[in-house]
Amino acid sequence: MAAMIDLALATCDRALAPEDGAPEWVQLLPEGRMKGRDGREFDLIDPGALVLAFQSGGIDLPIDYEHANDKPEAKLGGPVPAAGWIKELRADAGGLWGRVEWTAAARAMITRKEYRYLSPSFLFHPKTRQIVRLKGAGLVHSPNLHLTALNSQETAMPLPNPQQPNLTAALAKLLGLPEDTPADELLAQLEARLKAEPDPAKYMPVGAVQEMLADRNSERSSVAEGRSQEKVNAALRGGYISNGMRQWALALCASNEAAFDDFMASTGPTFAYLSKPSHATGLPPAAARCNDSEAGAAVCAQLGLKPDALKG
Repeated sequence: MAAMIDLALATCDRALAPEDGAPEWVQLLPEGRMKGRDGREFDLIDPGALVLAFQSGGIDLPIDYEHANDKPEAKLGGPVPAAGWIKELRADAGGLWGRVEWTAAARAMITRKEYRYLSPSFLFHPKTRQIVRLKGAGLVHSPNLHLTALNSQETAMPLPNPQQPNLTAALAKLLGLPEDTPADELLAQLEARLKAEPDPAKYMPVGAVQEMLADRNSERSSVAEGRSQEKVNAALRGGYISNGMRQWALALCASNEAAFDDFMASTGPTFAYLSKPSHATGLPPAAARCNDSEAGAAVCAQLGLKPDALKG
């Protein structure tokens, strides 16, 4: 399980272009390292990653007044009206841009210059200061960052740290696309591949693989069992084991064939005599037959036979 990363909330401000009233597209953050008037620094390494996070969320981001949406005490006081909604994000060399659908009230206040600055609200990593997700924005009076107004000369920003990972570039590489592929195209390609049917020439259903493995294991088990029976039967015929040892020998050979082979190599045909045929006729030798002696007469008397019954 991946470790959770502690994130912090921050807001930054920029001026809205007065000559355009309430602009449809606003620059929310420049790419690279930025420093606010309060001394805090932030780093937007990969604007495209914020675009992907916004698109995967599937909801518009709110623009409020004075960041009331980020203040619990403001929410306790009643409704927190929106000044507009960020409907779309775009990343380019200038950083992160948002297409805003303003409310009539907010549009009028911006036109009358009652609000001149837009402050984006975002989550960032406390240690690296890297911005990881946009939460929304707010119309404010006091800006924090030294940012440029829309449609005016841009302030040069440092290049991103090349040692930091670039999410969009890495995703483009995985998809086999150029590194400068726009984030929306990357997302479309990713969704298409996730929805596409797998190539049967390259992929096999999990159920089919499991069935194949089960058949193979069953076949191997049958072959091993047959080999064990052959070895044990041969040992039984050779007198290396007795009939009473057969089940034990089968279990040993099936579980550890090498141990069974070692046992056979170290044990002689101890029970071979059990399988040798007997040549006895069942009759005593002629010389051993009883005669008319007193012993023979006594035996006949004990058995209730005639005295001459034991004669040859």
